[in-house]
Amino acid sequence: MNIENLNPQERKALMDELAAQEKAEKVKVSENRKAYKTLVNEVIPPLAELLIEISETMAEAKTHVNTSLSQLINMKAEVYNKSEDLCSHSFSTDDGQYTLTVGYRLNDGYDDTVHTGIAKINDYLSSLAKDKETDALVKLVLRLLSKDAKGNLKASRVLQLKKMADDTGNAEFIDAINIIQESYRPVRTKTFISLRHNGKDVGLSMSDV
Repeated sequence: MNIENLNPQERKALMDELAAQEKAEKVKVSENRKAYKTLVNEVIPPLAELLIEISETMAEAKTHVNTSLSQLINMKAEVYNKSEDLCSHSFSTDDGQYTLTVGYRLNDGYDDTVHTGIAKINDYLSSLAKDKETDALVKLVLRLLSKDAKGNLKASRVLQLKKMADDTGNAEFIDAINIIQESYRPVRTKTFISLRHNGKDVGLSMSDV
């Protein structure tokens, strides 16, 4: 269709038709969006209530398990005359069908003085002569000083640095490592519970099941 060939009345009719189609499309989009929001309001509340109920049930179960296992831990220390300062305790049935573990983990953490130790190490590194041997040492130290995703040094790497510092005999290097070690403040995680049934892990979190 060539619009230039239309008379004024035909052009107006065509424009009115296009305007009506555009309006209808806008109305449809608006209605679809309202329908979507209505569906969200219908679907989300019962799902949320279900998850809240599951969360409350799991919290009650965790409290019950912790209380019961605390009794077992105390009884174990009494009957074997040995108190164990462990991060976790595992209990298995004789038939090996169930193994229940309760405990916590320690994540590496440091107070603010760790930055002083790192700065002193950087000063030590900058004082080294620039040759192949010392360049290799600098790269190794820097690699050991690299931080994890949470911005902390790995305690195992600090131990490696401690041995390296002792081997060099450099007082500044040794002092810097001592500062870092003294700033170590491990962070205890929340208590976890894990269960194995017939050799397989039982999912106890939403991401596990």
